[in-house]
Amino acid sequence: MMLCRINRTMITQVMPNIVSLFPNVVILQSVTSASRSITREVSAFGKRIIFFLFIPILIIPYVCFCEELEVSKKNEYIASSQEDKILRIGLVDCIAYALKNNSEIKLKRIEPIIQDKEINKAGVKFEPYLTLETALEDTKEQSSSSTLFSPAISTSTTAKVNAALEGRLPTGTEYSIDFENKKYKSSASYQVINPYYKTDATITITQPLLKGAGLLVNRADIIIAQNSKSISQEDFRKEVSDILSKTKTAYYDFIFSLGAHKIANLFYEYNKKLYEINKKRYGAGLISSVGLLETESAFIKREKILLESSSKIRQAEDNLKLITNLIDDPKLWNARIEPIGEPVYNPQRFELSESLKSAFENRPDYKKSKIDLSTKDIRIKLAKNSIYPEVDLVGSFGLNGLNGTYPGALDNLKDDYRDYSIGLEVKIPLGNAYATSDYEKRNLEKTQALITFKRLEENIVLEVRDSIRQLELQQKQIEVAKKRKEMETKSYLAQESRFKEGLISTHDLLDFQERLAQSELEYVRALIDYELALIRLDEVTGLTLTKNNVRIEDQMKP
Repeated sequence: MMLCRINRTMITQVMPNIVSLFPNVVILQSVTSASRSITREVSAFGKRIIFFLFIPILIIPYVCFCEELEVSKKNEYIASSQEDKILRIGLVDCIAYALKNNSEIKLKRIEPIIQDKEINKAGVKFEPYLTLETALEDTKEQSSSSTLFSPAISTSTTAKVNAALEGRLPTGTEYSIDFENKKYKSSASYQVINPYYKTDATITITQPLLKGAGLLVNRADIIIAQNSKSISQEDFRKEVSDILSKTKTAYYDFIFSLGAHKIANLFYEYNKKLYEINKKRYGAGLISSVGLLETESAFIKREKILLESSSKIRQAEDNLKLITNLIDDPKLWNARIEPIGEPVYNPQRFELSESLKSAFENRPDYKKSKIDLSTKDIRIKLAKNSIYPEVDLVGSFGLNGLNGTYPGALDNLKDDYRDYSIGLEVKIPLGNAYATSDYEKRNLEKTQALITFKRLEENIVLEVRDSIRQLELQQKQIEVAKKRKEMETKSYLAQESRFKEGLISTHDLLDFQERLAQSELEYVRALIDYELALIRLDEVTGLTLTKNNVRIEDQMKP
């Protein structure tokens, strides 16, 4: 049994959904309006009764409807499992499916937006802020001495209205513009102007000369946040590139499984035909039982290979569906995939220098490392600046006015009544171990990063060179496999004719069949391995997105 608590907020949230989901909207709305009119006329107790009576009427259908939604999705999976549906798609379609609803892409694309918020947060310290202050003070006290000018009980009233604009500039300069207004009234007879109004307008500037001085030091948090955003963008590009590579790899693996099954089926038919022929020849006494058993054994072996190739097709197909997110579609998860087109071999020439140049310009991991080094340089400069003593140049200038009226006090804000100051404030840390240790730590982190960066450069060079060598090898493998396939085909056809004439044994013909089947499979494998080597070269040179015509906007939105 499941218990739940329902309040009026839940009813308010549920009602619009119920009205939009059920066809009898007018009836529900009329019932609701009728219940409102009734509750206005009954007592508070009656209102509660009607309210709780209508809760089951309103919520139970809604809950049932939600359950029906879940059941309907399950029913779609069950229904599609009984259908024999064919989905004809090409490589471009697979890439589109893979990128469309990929959860990892959704996660990665949010990170740059989060870093945008961090940039905004880092820039807040340069935003000016306004301070407003008002106060009223009323004082009544006994005087310590009672004279002609000082009564026994003194009273005073002070009213203040002040405003200040404060802020900080990217150079580290701090400024404050203050506008203070005061009205003072006293019972003292010696006060010439009573009440009097006083107005002060003052600007104060504080400029750090050592610690905290300079654009880089004060904008360091913003620059670091911008670098973090750039790193998150490279992570996003890397994620998209990896998904593209995995999708293409899964697609070509599926193509290979289909090719292997086609070859297995072809030679299964060859063996089946030969088995039927030898059964007739055995019946006619033309071959021995040994020859028939050998043919039957080869036929059973071919049948096993055919079954295994069928299983590998299903596995490769499921893997492709998983990567392309087709498994999440109730209508397509069980469809049989038929790829459009087959890989076409186009021999290419690869330049090591151009590939290396492309890798250093486009690889996300290399670009990330460069950004990280830049961030570490900033942290070193920031830590070094923290070692310096605080030496601040402080200056202020102000005007003041005094009068018996507020407008008169404002009129007296002239150069005749001014005040200014200028000076230095120096704070020297005695010890400063924390700042010194932090500076040394940042330098050691930079050293580590440089070693890692150098190792990455070496790995990139080796990976690019190895990928080009692999492609050149695969091109030669294709040529060799093609020649062998042609030779084995000619040889098999010639030996098949000799077998019909009784010049070779069944064992010899089966051996030539096996060699032909192996050469066919090796040729298909060589073609697929070449495509996989191309995928690998695109990965190590950072051209996966470019080669697949995928463009990522700099400003990414969820």
